[in-house]
Amino acid sequence: MPSVLGTMLFPVLIFYSFIFTIPSITSVRVMKRDTAAVLKKMHDNLRENCFPRPSGGCMCTVKQRNGAETVENYDSDEQCKLDITVQTVHNKKELGEEIKDRYGNYKEDCFPTPSGGCKCIERNATGDKVVRKYDDETQCKIPLMIRRTTQSVRDPVRERAQANYRAVINELNEKFKGLKEGCFPRPKGCLCVIGKDQDGRDITERRMKDRDCKCQPGERGHGCPTDGA
Repeated sequence: MPSVLGTMLFPVLIFYSFIFTIPSITSVRVMKRDTAAVLKKMHDNLRENCFPRPSGGCMCTVKQRNGAETVENYDSDEQCKLDITVQTVHNKKELGEEIKDRYGNYKEDCFPTPSGGCKCIERNATGDKVVRKYDDETQCKIPLMIRRTTQSVRDPVRERAQANYRAVINELNEKFKGLKEGCFPRPKGCLCVIGKDQDGRDITERRMKDRDCKCQPGERGHGCPTDGA
């Protein structure tokens, strides 16, 4: 016959063994964070309207030249991910817009601090430069009234930055202009889908010459449904 002490301890032991098998809230959060980081690293630079497939590669909604949208499956990372040039411009644009939105109206010689607020280089009563820290962001920013009066003043640095950005966009537009259907620009030459294998996967071909990537004037045929570039 089991003892009274053994009878009392048995449920307690079962309860504790059950408790220790449940993952803690902290460990679940860490797992979610790590999983999110891995997914972001794997899929953060996918082309717009492209989504990863569990089996690898991606599925993209592609707008054809006639305006119709089709769903294409790609097995190659080169076809799924942004061209490095386009990706760099996209990242720079997003970063520039974020910086402008958050800190574009800061006073000159004022810099944001990680903990919030800012540090400003100012001159004291004797004319010496000193660093002052402000916890209130309103002390970091240009007063609204002054900001309105200075918005109409020309800013040569800003104008040059805008001109450089327009030049990069024009260069990218020129790079994409006239590409044959199924061809995608690479840093040098292009990558073209030339058919499918017996399993239905895309067969790609790397082309290095511009004339092999783009429709030439008067050219009609596969990849060039209209007359040339």
